[in-house]
Amino acid sequence: MNSTIATAQVEHDPHKYFWFAVYVLIMAVGALPLFGLRIPSILPYTPMLVIHEFAAFAFVGHTFFSNIWSLRIRSTQPRQFGVWARKHMRVLCLSVTGPMAVITPLAGLMVVEQWGGLAGAPWAWDSYLAFWIICAISVVPDVIRYARNRNADDPMHGMLNGGIRAMVATVLTFYIMIAMIAKVSLIAG
Repeated sequence: MNSTIATAQVEHDPHKYFWFAVYVLIMAVGALPLFGLRIPSILPYTPMLVIHEFAAFAFVGHTFFSNIWSLRIRSTQPRQFGVWARKHMRVLCLSVTGPMAVITPLAGLMVVEQWGGLAGAPWAWDSYLAFWIICAISVVPDVIRYARNRNADDPMHGMLNGGIRAMVATVLTFYIMIAMIAKVSLIAG
């Protein structure tokens, strides 16, 4: 696809405001726990912790390794393999990243109820904020982008932008792991 057609597609997007509204709605609802919304646990502590940990492991593992795999294929192999890798990433994004981005924080909010919610666990508040930022800059835009699939025939579309966002998300992921393991908070105090 040449750059003129790509530019015309970006400028002419009749659904742009609808998807922007979807993004804003998801991020607004996701921010509610930061302002005191509490999610009561539906299972005892240990099963909820196991769900939270496995969902987080699946989310981080898939996001990290599948993106490296896809980047290598898209940047080093012929175009048809790049299109195939992008198609495969779409399936993974919609079947793993999207659901795990919901299950991980919900289960985490239920687990932290033992400490009085996010207000009673500053390290969990920091972790939730960091995850919310990751969702704002990377996860939600990527899930929406893959769901819309507007640039399916251009395997390199959005790679630089996505790579930069992913690096910021990786740093925040490491902060979440440190905060959760060490039970320390740099933001909430």
